[in-house]
Amino acid sequence: MSSEKKIIDKIVADAVEEKAKILEKAKKEAETVINKAKEQSAKIMENESILSNAEAEKARGKEISGAEMEAKKMILATKQSCIKMALDRVKQKLSELSDKEYVDMIVTMMNAAEKGEEVIFSQKDKQNEMLMAKMAENQVTVSNETRPLDGGFIVKKGEIEYNYSFEAILTVEKENIEQIAAEILFA
Repeated sequence: MSSEKKIIDKIVADAVEEKAKILEKAKKEAETVINKAKEQSAKIMENESILSNAEAEKARGKEISGAEMEAKKMILATKQSCIKMALDRVKQKLSELSDKEYVDMIVTMMNAAEKGEEVIFSQKDKQNEMLMAKMAENQVTVSNETRPLDGGFIVKKGEIEYNYSFEAILTVEKENIEQIAAEILFA
């Protein structure tokens, strides 16, 4: 072999060897880069998973909280409906009193009421002979005036009127009645 050929073969062999070294080095660097990328990707995925789980948990918490709030609203509405029904039932019971029970109740209310110059009744009550007899017996001055009352009366003292109608009493006592009804219904 000629020296030129030996030199060329040597250069080619060195080039092949150098190429192999470069390829090996590139493969190792590529492997290192790939491994680092895999590690970073795994960390990112883990972080994303944690964040996704946290977001999912947060969203689930919001849904549960919203559902609980809606349930509480529905329970409150039902309770209020029950209390309203109880108040309506009280009004109905008052309207269903017998004449004697009604007169006795009015007399009892009158004994506890503010004293005045005269008492105003509804047209219906003025036609109740038993009630009017009881008023005369107790020396109560019954006004010629009437008012649209569904039970009860109004005491007139000069220009001041004290409303003892069932409706006014229920309105004034509504909070106490609601509290009592709630304790009875939901205790």
